[in-house]
Amino acid sequence: MDVVDLLIQQHREVEALFTAFRSASDDLSRKELCVQIAEALMLHTTIEERWVYPAATRVVGDDTIQHAEGEHQEMKRILGELVRRRDDMKAMRMNVDALEKVVKRHVADEEKNILPQVAKNVTEKDLGMSCKDIVREASKVRRDEMKEWGEMTR
Repeated sequence: MDVVDLLIQQHREVEALFTAFRSASDDLSRKELCVQIAEALMLHTTIEERWVYPAATRVVGDDTIQHAEGEHQEMKRILGELVRRRDDMKAMRMNVDALEKVVKRHVADEEKNILPQVAKNVTEKDLGMSCKDIVREASKVRRDEMKEWGEMTR
């Protein structure tokens, strides 16, 4: 699997997590899904920010990447709030709704304006490592970044 296929697969997985959250029958399930959403998005944004976007800048331009990174910052802000306030069900629902809107907008833009160009013009060599190694490294980074949000119980 190449990195573009991985990112698109992750987009679909996050969409499925939002759907599962909306259809969850109890608060415990919704809390668990919040953690899964946070973990999935943090892994995804780490891969993009550390490996894909630096290589993509030369093919799509600084403005496009800066816009995408701005959306990542908005997602991370909402994610942090979501995880910190996951015991407040009303706040959780509001944060998930806000997050889903940002993610949908970001995914649509990225799949239209960034990933097709990356698929055509960016190689594994440009990324500096294989997709498998990127996922392994990004998983380590994600764990460290999420520690800032406090203890995450499942």
